[in-house]
Amino acid sequence: MSSAGALSVSGLVDEDSVVTLSGQVLDADGHTLGSGLVVKDGRVVEVLPYDESVKGWITPGFIDIHCHGGGGCSFPDKPTFEKIMTAINAHRQMGTTALLASTVSLVDPLPAIRELVVACESGDLIGIHMEGPYISPHKCGAQNPEAVRNPDLDELRTWLEAGKGYIRTMTIAPEVEGATEAAKLLLDYGAIPSWGHTVSSGPRTREVIAETTAYAKQIGFKTVPQTATHLFNAMPGITHRAPGPVRELLAAARAGEVAVELVADTIHLDADLVSDVVRFVEPENPHGVVFVTDAMAGAGMPDGNYQLGGLDVDITDGVAVLAGTDTIAGGTARIAEELQRLVRGGFLSIEQVVRAGVGAPATVLGIEGRAGVTLTFEPGVVLNAVVFTEDFEVAEVYREGQRLK
Repeated sequence: MSSAGALSVSGLVDEDSVVTLSGQVLDADGHTLGSGLVVKDGRVVEVLPYDESVKGWITPGFIDIHCHGGGGCSFPDKPTFEKIMTAINAHRQMGTTALLASTVSLVDPLPAIRELVVACESGDLIGIHMEGPYISPHKCGAQNPEAVRNPDLDELRTWLEAGKGYIRTMTIAPEVEGATEAAKLLLDYGAIPSWGHTVSSGPRTREVIAETTAYAKQIGFKTVPQTATHLFNAMPGITHRAPGPVRELLAAARAGEVAVELVADTIHLDADLVSDVVRFVEPENPHGVVFVTDAMAGAGMPDGNYQLGGLDVDITDGVAVLAGTDTIAGGTARIAEELQRLVRGGFLSIEQVVRAGVGAPATVLGIEGRAGVTLTFEPGVVLNAVVFTEDFEVAEVYREGQRLK
C-alpha cells in the first residue's frame, strides 16, 4: 500500500492509510459492481455507487494457469527461489496476481518440481502445470523431443508425491498409450489432465473426454475435470472431413466438460478467432474459455536470446521462436497486454476478457480464497486488483493488500 500522504494515480492516501480508487469496478466475471473502491489497510471498506461518468477500470488481479516464466527467468530451467520470484514479479507488475508455474518436457522434472513447491508453500505460486512429457513426438512444439515419452504411472506418482498437492494440471496427448490411466491418476491426486500437443483423431479425443468426465463424476471431483492446452496450437487444425481434436474440445467446452485455454496474445492465434471461440463457448459455459500467456523467460523483456527447457529461443519484435526455426516458442505477453490488444482492437469487451482471465481460471482450479485471488469486491475483502486508465494502461496493481505498482 502507498505510504501515508502519497498521491497515487487514482486516489490520495491519508494519514490512516485509506485510499480511494476510481474506476468502473468489475468482479471476476466482468459484472459491474460500482465506480470506485475505498480501501483501508489493504482491505475493501466500501464499493462506491455506480456513476457512468467515472473513467477507467478496476478489475481483480489476473490469474494465469499456463506460464513458463518472465523477466529473463524460466521456471523449467534450473530454477532457484530467487529466479522464480523474478519471473513471478515480471507478471505481477502487469496485474497477474496469481499463477501456475509451467514446466516443459524434461528428462527429469523432479528438481524443477521441488524448487517450485517452495514458491507454492510461500504463497507466491498457486501451483504447478506440467506441460509434458507425455505428449506426441509429432507435436513437440518448443519442447525437447528427447524427453517426450508415454505415461509411466509409477513415474507420474513420484512426481505427484513430490509436488505435495501443488501439481494442478498436466498436459497429455489423448492418443498416447496410457493417457486415460494417467488422467485418472491425476484426478485421484486432485490434479486435472490438459489435452494437447497432440495428433489425436476426433473420435479418440471424444472417447478420452468421455472417460475422464465419467471417472471424475465417479470420484466426486468438484471442478471441471479437464482442460485443453492452448487450443489450436500444437494440434491438427479443423478440416471439413476430419475436424479432429479441436472440434471435440470445443463441443465439450460448451457442454461444461472441458475448459479450453487460448493464448490470446494475437500472435499464437488470430484475434478474430479468439473472439469467435469466446462467443461460441460462453453462452453455454461462461467459464469454458481461459486466457493464458504461455509466457517464457522473455515476457517483460527486450528482444534477444533466451532459454526454454534447455532450448535456445530468439525473440524478434516480441515474437519468440526456437532458434533457427519459425516454430513459436512460448509467449512474451502478460494477461493485461492480451486485454489491451483485444479490447483496444474491438475484438472483445473488457468484461469478456476479465471473465476469461479471472473468473474462468479461478473456477477451473477452484482457488477461491488463495493468495493473490480476489473474485469480488465487498467490505472486508483483501485487495488483489488492477487499476486501468481509460485507454487500458495499467496504472496500479495491488496484491494481498500491498501496492506493487
